[in-house]
Amino acid sequence: MSKYWAVFSLSVQQQFYHRASFFLERLRSIIVIIVFFAFWSAVFEGRDHLLGYSRSQMFTYILGMNILRALVYSDKTWELMYEINTGKISSYLMRPISYVGFCLSRDAADKSTQLVSAVLEVVVALWIIKIPLYFPAHPAALLGFILALGLAVTLYFLMSYCVASLAFWTSESAGPRFCFELFLEFSSGAFFPLDVLPRVLLTVFSVLPFASLLYFPLNVFLERIEGVYFWRGIGIQIFWIALFAWAARKLWKKGLKDYGAEGG
Repeated sequence: MSKYWAVFSLSVQQQFYHRASFFLERLRSIIVIIVFFAFWSAVFEGRDHLLGYSRSQMFTYILGMNILRALVYSDKTWELMYEINTGKISSYLMRPISYVGFCLSRDAADKSTQLVSAVLEVVVALWIIKIPLYFPAHPAALLGFILALGLAVTLYFLMSYCVASLAFWTSESAGPRFCFELFLEFSSGAFFPLDVLPRVLLTVFSVLPFASLLYFPLNVFLERIEGVYFWRGIGIQIFWIALFAWAARKLWKKGLKDYGAEGG
């Protein structure tokens, strides 16, 4: 366990190596929050509800989206692609450490740093502008949100790991990875609530793993998904986690086999 803690600690330190870039990124995020607030304030002008959201629910969705993106989407599987393409992964495979555990430690460090930063950004945004917020009235909604969020983090890691594993077979895996992330943010509700889309697209994204990452956990927190619909969403998350866990294992074994044959 001490080995993985050392990886975690070193990864956190690396986050602050380029301090100017780090703080400029935080400033950019605060500006984005303020712009989103201004946009939805204009949309809500003269209205109390829109798309089934109250004013406080919509603004809570926006702020929550900023925090959940930092927690769910921050990861280090980009480095897996680099390590495969450069051959650096061989040095890790010969060490007395699980490479998956190594990746999880790096991911945990990145998520911790990004989560703290996102929370601070939201606090600063709330200090600059007065944003009405929504809090669950029932403790069950908060517990359901924590469960859905934990499953969302696990699901994204497995999806990202599968995409990064494509580097075993092509040195141009950055292209598919970029398209994957761009489409994922659109289809998961990272830009706007999926309720703005046609009903057929919302249904498709909800059955596929995309809405499970942001849209579903946030709407559980906002108490817009309850009862049987909540457990249906949890079931969809578990199904896709099992599928991508199986795919990640298969791709990893096949990739190492082909990688070893090529290297040999």
